[in-house]
Amino acid sequence: MSDASDPVSRKPKRRWAGTTQVVVVITLVLLALLYARAPDNNTTELQIGTGESPKPLVTVFHPLAGANMLTVAATGSVDVRNRVALTPQVTGRVVSISPALRVGGTFAAGEQLLVIDRRDFQLAAEAAEADVATAESDLRLEQAKSDAARANYDLLHPDEEAPALVARVPQIAQAEARLAAARARQRVAALDLERTVFSLPFDGTVTRTGAEVGQLLTRGQSFGEVFADDAIEVVAPVSADDLKRLDPAIGRRARISDPYRTLDAVVAKVSAELDTRSRFATLYLKVSGEPPLPGTFVDVEIEGPVFADTFLLPDAAEQANDRVWIVSGGELRAVTTPTMGRTTEGWITPAFDPADGVVLGAVPGAQEGQAVQTTDAERQGASAGPRAGRP
Repeated sequence: MSDASDPVSRKPKRRWAGTTQVVVVITLVLLALLYARAPDNNTTELQIGTGESPKPLVTVFHPLAGANMLTVAATGSVDVRNRVALTPQVTGRVVSISPALRVGGTFAAGEQLLVIDRRDFQLAAEAAEADVATAESDLRLEQAKSDAARANYDLLHPDEEAPALVARVPQIAQAEARLAAARARQRVAALDLERTVFSLPFDGTVTRTGAEVGQLLTRGQSFGEVFADDAIEVVAPVSADDLKRLDPAIGRRARISDPYRTLDAVVAKVSAELDTRSRFATLYLKVSGEPPLPGTFVDVEIEGPVFADTFLLPDAAEQANDRVWIVSGGELRAVTTPTMGRTTEGWITPAFDPADGVVLGAVPGAQEGQAVQTTDAERQGASAGPRAGRP
C-alpha cells in the first residue's frame, strides 16, 4: 500500500534544489566579474611606483648629407607640332599612286607619292621651247638688220655714229625682252611638268588621304594630310613653381615613359606664356629614338639642378609649417627647414643636425620636449654621385 503523503513531501524538496542552483550560478557570475575587473599587479605597481604614462614609440630615419638632384615629374602627351596639307601645285588627273600614300603609310624625303597625267604639260613645255627658239631667231634678225643699217650709215657718214633708230637699238631691246619672256614661260612649263610628280622634302607619315587613280586633282585644293617625323614632340604642362626650379629649363635632360618603354628626351622649348585657365607653363620635349605614337600619354621626369650638402627626406618626415621632428636625448625637438625641391622619392632640404634621427609620420599630441622611445627605419645609404628621385 503506497503512502498518500509522498507527492506532497517531494514538492518542497524540489523547490529547495532549484533555489540552490540559482544561487550558485549567480555567485559564480559575480566572482567572474570581480576577477575580470581586478587590476593587474604589474600595472598597479607601475601606476603606483612611477605615476607616469608609457612613452610613445616613434620611427626615426637617419639621413646622410650629399648631392641631391631635383627632378620634376609631370604627365604629358605625344603631339605633332604641325601637320602638312597635301596640296597639288598643278591641275590634272592622277595616273599612279605610291603604296606609301595610304593612311599610316610612311615615306622618305623626295619619294614619289603620286603622278599626275603629264601629257598636257609636256606639250606646254614643247610649245614654250618653240617660243624661245622663235624669240632667239627674231633677236638675231634684228641684230643683223642693225649691223646692215650701221654699215650703210658709215658709208654716208663715215665720221658719225649711227643714231639709235638707224641702228635699230629699240627693236633689238624689244626682241631681247621677248626672248626673256619666252625663256621664263619655258621655265614655268618645265616646272609644271616637274610638279606632276608629287613628293615632299621630309620623312613623314600619312594621316589622311583622299587621292585615287583617275581622280582629278585641282591646283591648291588639299587631298590629304601628313606630318614630318621630326615634328613629333612631347608636350608636358608644369606649374610656374616647377618651371622656376628648373630655370633654365631649355636643354634639361628628361625621361619619358609609356607602359612599354622609357626613352631619353631633352627640353627643346618653353611656352611664352602661362595657360590662362590652369596657370601652367608648357614644356616641349624632343625625344631621342623612335617616339611613341601621337596621342600617347606618357610620364615625364625632368632632371633639375643638383644641390650639394642636402638631405633627401621621405615625405613621411614632413610636418606642418616646413618642420620636422627630430629626437635628441630621448626627447622631441622641432627643426624648421626650407624645401629646396621635391623628387619622386621625397623632398630636398638643406642638411641639418639630425641628432638621434628624424621622426617619420605623425606623432599624436607631439610637443617640444616630449619624451619618446625610438625604433630605427632602414638607414639611407650615401652615394658617390647626386641622387635623383627616380622610381
